[in-house]
Amino acid sequence: MLVETKLIKKEYLKLMLLLVYKRPMIIFLNIIGLVMITGTLLYAIGDYSMYSEAPIVPGFMGLFFLLFMPISVVFGAHKSFSSNGRLQEKITYDFTDEKTIINGETFSSEMSWEKTYKVKELKNWILIYQNKQMFNLIPKTAFGDQLSEFKSLVNKNNIKAKFRE
Repeated sequence: MLVETKLIKKEYLKLMLLLVYKRPMIIFLNIIGLVMITGTLLYAIGDYSMYSEAPIVPGFMGLFFLLFMPISVVFGAHKSFSSNGRLQEKITYDFTDEKTIINGETFSSEMSWEKTYKVKELKNWILIYQNKQMFNLIPKTAFGDQLSEFKSLVNKNNIKAKFRE
């Protein structure tokens, strides 16, 4: 089964934000940030029950959690996409019963199914993990009507998979 894809920077940035903001620690830090900002705003409008003095540090910390993290993720993903020419290439994936053959404009690679860590389906993406942190990303639209065939191939090779229902 052949699948051709070319990543779009905007979609790549959205995916990186999604992956970061699915982590429980990031969600927790954002909740803490919201509580800090809420406390600061309540103090500013005259409700002094939460703080005895002006909450300058909690206000800045809340802004840090809510603004700095997404901005740093976007800048980091932008830098990663811009500096890695392979992410910008047209890539062809050839999925066979034994392996995945990946051909870009300047590279080629083969991965056996037995060395594939897991496959994860998101709303708009298929992620093929080589280990816990490194993965190949394929927009689901690239599969066309072959997505169910791909899922069957993954299941046939007993790959740990998390597919959407």
